[in-house]
Amino acid sequence: MSIALLLRRGACLLGMAALLAACASPAGIQPGESGSAVTARLGRPTLERPLPGGGQRLIYSSQPMGQYAWITDVGPDGKVIGTTQALTSERFRMLDSGHWDTERLLFEFGPPAEITRVGLKGEQIVWGYRFREDGVWNSLMYVYVNDQGVVTRYHPGPDPLMEPRFQLGM
Repeated sequence: MSIALLLRRGACLLGMAALLAACASPAGIQPGESGSAVTARLGRPTLERPLPGGGQRLIYSSQPMGQYAWITDVGPDGKVIGTTQALTSERFRMLDSGHWDTERLLFEFGPPAEITRVGLKGEQIVWGYRFREDGVWNSLMYVYVNDQGVVTRYHPGPDPLMEPRFQLGM
């Protein structure tokens, strides 16, 4: 089989996957749409959290293998306020200000792709979120949490699952 044919097949499969992903993503949800219509169309969210002042935050996440998590806020009147992609470089910069704990991480980003422990002394828990850094790079956002559940630091890094050159043994 020629390289050109393999490339064409790969491009075709990639295009089909992108189309299917677009159909499944909540990006087409419009403000004012009923929250019940959203759940009827998309199914049960990965996570639900109450909004301050009433209403619900619905989080549809593709973690642990995907790179997206969509937040849909539904007001106390049952109508959609807005929908946004949670896992972006810009949104992760929110970690620079304010007090962050695991509950706030779940509220703003949804469940992580992985939770690991690092360090011999002063061991910390690391929540890893798969995302497209700056909309381009296959990355993990590593968010470090102490034993009290408080975020101490964070940084992005290459996602070894998506970037074979960073896999161990390569």
